[in-house]
Amino acid sequence: MVFFPTLITAAAPAFSTFQIASLAFSGLSFLSQSYGAYQQAQAQQEQAAYQAAVARNNAITAGRTATAIAERGKILEDEHRRKIKQTKGSAKTVQAAKGFLVDDTEDSTNVGLLADIAEIGELDILKIRDNVELERRQALIQGSNYQTQAGLFDAKAGSISPLMSGTSTLLAGAADTLKTAKTVGLFS
Repeated sequence: MVFFPTLITAAAPAFSTFQIASLAFSGLSFLSQSYGAYQQAQAQQEQAAYQAAVARNNAITAGRTATAIAERGKILEDEHRRKIKQTKGSAKTVQAAKGFLVDDTEDSTNVGLLADIAEIGELDILKIRDNVELERRQALIQGSNYQTQAGLFDAKAGSISPLMSGTSTLLAGAADTLKTAKTVGLFS
């Protein structure tokens, strides 16, 4: 039989090895649970920090995508302007081959046809520009959303305290073990 002279008074009943072992294992159990809670909270904190870093990287990528979309839009506009010039040149060639005056007066059919080609081409360029701006804006909004998400994950990571989680589990386990010890009469 094991005695704890500071805990057991002379009037205390004798305790079985099983009762003492049970309390000891209970103490080991809450220590293990406390460490598990600490590790779990630490893993949650690290996961939130990782998710924040991923969201920040996604925001950077979205910003670069927006820039690339704008650059691609300028290239598309330039290409379409070249096509317009080629189409106008081809139209002039066909008109000249048929014997029409290509640089005739403002009210001539040939000059009107070239003006129509230019006008329709510029409308196409405006559509290209509008579509590109819409895509660019969507990428910027997505980047902003990722940045907001990163802030939320940072806040989540900051709100998790592995030490507090482990300590609270330790204190709750210690209180339960002491309550059990008192119930079985270990303390008088």
